[in-house]
Amino acid sequence: MKRRLIATVGVALCLTGCGILPTEEEFDVAPVLKEYEGASFNKVTVTRGTLEKTEEISGKYKGTVKEDIEPDGASVIKKIYVKKGDRVKAGDVVMQYELPGSEKTLKESNEKIEKTKLQITQARELMKLEVEKQKKIGGGSKEITNARNQYEQQIKALESSLELLKMDAKIAKEEIEEEQITASVNGVVTYVDSKAEGTYGTEGEAAIKIEGKKKNRFEANSKYASHCKEGDIVTIEVRGQEYKATVKKDPESTDSVYFYPRSKLNLEDGTVCSYQVILKEKKDILYLPSSIVYSMGDKHVVYYEDANGLKSTKEVSIGETIDNFVEITAGLEENEQVIAN
Repeated sequence: MKRRLIATVGVALCLTGCGILPTEEEFDVAPVLKEYEGASFNKVTVTRGTLEKTEEISGKYKGTVKEDIEPDGASVIKKIYVKKGDRVKAGDVVMQYELPGSEKTLKESNEKIEKTKLQITQARELMKLEVEKQKKIGGGSKEITNARNQYEQQIKALESSLELLKMDAKIAKEEIEEEQITASVNGVVTYVDSKAEGTYGTEGEAAIKIEGKKKNRFEANSKYASHCKEGDIVTIEVRGQEYKATVKKDPESTDSVYFYPRSKLNLEDGTVCSYQVILKEKKDILYLPSSIVYSMGDKHVVYYEDANGLKSTKEVSIGETIDNFVEITAGLEENEQVIAN
């Protein structure tokens, strides 16, 4: 053990003498050790640009307004009231299904109503004649009152029957009206299956076709429609392709908006378009991801790497937060880097 210690000391003395080890004064200064190495930081660059908050509005294409009236397959078509070339308005009756039970009830009720009305009229005439008769033959007030009461009871019973008959007729009429098919659009009748009357019609085929005005637009209903401006030319997307379209608003509905393509599109009704409407926009601003801007009391800070490679904080002022980004109004410059982790 003693020899080993001497040898070690000897080597140390030799190295000192050769100038390989630093002088004694150099040992007094400890080397600087960084707590964090810059290479371990993930950094984000302060960006200048535009922040937008958007929502998607979807619309469905409506070309020429058309209506195909197909038989229900369960009822016989009694009557078709239109022919090819006729102009119709929404609400016009164009076809009627048979409803034998209700039609019979309505007919019988109407006949009974007329008969009952006649019986009431006759009873009143007879009452009047009977009262006059009693007066002529010297009948007293008792006889006259008895005659009047007899007919009034009869008239009252007939009037009660009349009200019931009217109710039956009303119900039957409403049932028949429910079997009336009306046009839902204003337009021209372009086709009528003239052989359909008296049959169930042809399953899956229209008995009547009506063609209205041309719309050639995408119709959308959205709570974000109020953010669309009448007359603006916007970009819509249809099946992965972008097209320019003019915005039109519905004066009767704040949730409705229409997009009229500025170029001719050959599309099927129901084709979907999408439009990204801007709800909020900030232009030419500095911004960072909101997740790396921290609150400290009533202040906001970011972390950055200082000249010594240490993680330090810097106070910043912020503006609006849009989606996952926050506006930086003071404290940082464009292209400056801050620590993300």
